[in-house]
Amino acid sequence: MYSNISKEHGKDAFKHEFSARSVTHRTEFEELKFDNCTYAIFNIPGLIEADQTRVDLNKREIDHAFSKRPNSLIIYVFGHQNGRIRDEDAVSFNAINKAYPLNIKSLLLVVNSLPADRPKTYEGEVMLMLQDIIQVAVAPER
Repeated sequence: MYSNISKEHGKDAFKHEFSARSVTHRTEFEELKFDNCTYAIFNIPGLIEADQTRVDLNKREIDHAFSKRPNSLIIYVFGHQNGRIRDEDAVSFNAINKAYPLNIKSLLLVVNSLPADRPKTYEGEVMLMLQDIIQVAVAPER
């Protein structure tokens, strides 16, 4: 759901790479201190895989993450291709939300790697699309 949180030293906390197969197989987390608060940032495997054995293992890893921090802020990162939200991200979000119903007050939706010169109407269009995907009103707070 969320990865590539940088440590203070500029080093990525979680492994990421260009790969034909999934990269994250085990739940891992980094604790970060910010304004006298400690945050645990988890990197968990995805729920959608071609290999059912991998899906079953990933479910156990996701359960493990939620058991460690049951009251969490969930950051779900959507990717895009030329501005279009990727279908597999919408399918994955809905699968995770069905398996682990997410409280909208604890949910932060992010669209990753947007160009600075995107159309002014893009954010509004994406918010409406995300509302359709998650079936809940989305607020534009940043």
